[in-house]
Amino acid sequence: MLTKPEIIISTGARHKLPQLVKQHPVVALIYHHASETLVDELQTLLGPNLLKVIRCPDGLPTVELADSLRRDFWGIHTRRDLPIIVAIGGGSTLDLAKSLRLNIPHPASITSVLDRKIEVGEFESCSMILMPTTAGTGSEVSSTATIWDIENRTKHSLFGPAVVADWAVIDPELALTSPWLVTRDSGIDALSHALETIWNRNRVPKAFAYAMSAAQQIVKVLPRIIDNPEDVSYRFEMASAALWAGQAMALTETALVHALSYDDTTGLGLSHGQACGRWLPKVYQLASQSSEEMEIFLRAAMQPVISDEYQLEAWVNALGCPTVSLDDHSIETERRIACALHTKRGRNFIELSPQHALQKV
Repeated sequence: MLTKPEIIISTGARHKLPQLVKQHPVVALIYHHASETLVDELQTLLGPNLLKVIRCPDGLPTVELADSLRRDFWGIHTRRDLPIIVAIGGGSTLDLAKSLRLNIPHPASITSVLDRKIEVGEFESCSMILMPTTAGTGSEVSSTATIWDIENRTKHSLFGPAVVADWAVIDPELALTSPWLVTRDSGIDALSHALETIWNRNRVPKAFAYAMSAAQQIVKVLPRIIDNPEDVSYRFEMASAALWAGQAMALTETALVHALSYDDTTGLGLSHGQACGRWLPKVYQLASQSSEEMEIFLRAAMQPVISDEYQLEAWVNALGCPTVSLDDHSIETERRIACALHTKRGRNFIELSPQHALQKV
């Protein structure tokens, strides 16, 4: 059971940073395209406590980038002056911050601790505040970070209690400058987290409640942001829904949609949200066929906006995100699904009906 992070969600929540860091030194890790206005605001809020602002390069959080940032950071700071890391950005920036906080002895790479549980106290580490600028990834409340090995086209997880942030500060005003495609992709990712919780073998009542609330709110609010990108109330509703979806995901982990998405991220160059959206209706169809109970759960999850896989397909496509057709029963698509079901994330997917399971063998 996660006891952290402490969650602060409100319009203007970033202004509480001085209360959180007190007199501790701070190193800020911000997304590459963050405005100078944001940097100036950080300097005003934190004053001389702000030691440095690091801009993360664009792109996925890779092994090489994680190693480079971490070695530079720990080469400067010592045990006596450990700063608090304040990370502001999307999922990639927040995931890099999680890798940055761990003082893995030189010359070891981050690869030495990937895909295994990291306990608190195993490595020297910094306190960390995560502040998302997108409503979707859930990284700010999860105990995992995704690190990519691009050369080998593989996705790895940095996870465990030592990875969880101390504070998650969620301020919808930070998302006001988020471009529509980033907003869309992160929103689809959040919806994926909610639905992946519902059709998950590890589902628990608390996660189910978070997921149902998140899904209903996302399908209602996300399309409204297209024409109202600067509406703070819509941004707050999306931030709240993404938080609930992230909390649900933290209790269950992801499942088949994410297992299918990884090859599309590395092979097709799709963003994570696009890759998830591509498979979301198809996996919904598979899940709803697994049992009458699951069909009822999924129908209730997004009503009155969406009540079946065809309406979900139309909703995702209307956002400009192409999907695998619900009528696609090709050998290649069936092979992709069958293979994904045998991966770590795929095994979290609910048990298929005997009839459908036979089709997958």
